Amino acid sequence: MRIRQLFSSALLAVALSTLAASASADVTGAQSFVEREHGKMRKLVDQNASDDQLRQSIDAMVDYDELARRTFGKPCPLTISNCTNHWDELSADQQKEVTGLLRKLVEKNYIKNLNKTRNYEVTYRGAKEHGENTSKVRTEAKNNLKPRDPPVQVDYIILESGSTYKVVDIVTEGSSMTKNYYDQFHRMLTTQGQGYPYVVKKLQDKINAPTAKESK
Repeated sequence: MRIRQLFSSALLAVALSTLAASASADVTGAQSFVEREHGKMRKLVDQNASDDQLRQSIDAMVDYDELARRTFGKPCPLTISNCTNHWDELSADQQKEVTGLLRKLVEKNYIKNLNKTRNYEVTYRGAKEHGENTSKVRTEAKNNLKPRDPPVQVDYIILESGSTYKVVDIVTEGSSMTKNYYDQFHRMLTTQGQGYPYVVKKLQDKINAPTAKESK
């Protein structure tokens, strides 16, 4: 009886370790993905590529569907223990609409930052697990024209699905993009007189607002 119990315990331990391993994130693969995709974008910037070319490169890196779900509370941002899942409150058409709008806004902001940090040197500071099948890749960006300025820390949250890696959040100096959007959307959706139409309007306003380059 004792031998049978020990054998059963050993099988259970093997099964649990197998499950844990399957849920572990490939942090090395995640960092390689970020370095590779960043390298492509930096080369495009150096070549003064068109915004359309930059958008294609960004789209290959970002999972907009997952990013949109997270900005509406599915799942909750890590720093919020109990948030509202607004995503499942939206209709399929509304989910598609806000995903498209967020895609345009992320593309716009990313292109602006790429051009703004043209003279920055990016250093990769390693990666670590950040949840099931998720890694955090840490980077630092240093302004070569202003060497006395402290580096800017930018972390990329990478979701792994099979052999595919995608960015699902960007954390700049400790500030999560998806959490910031969630806070804004939650406030709009729960404020009387605002709601979903107001969310759409504010996203469209941000997309259509001229950048510094366009307003000159």
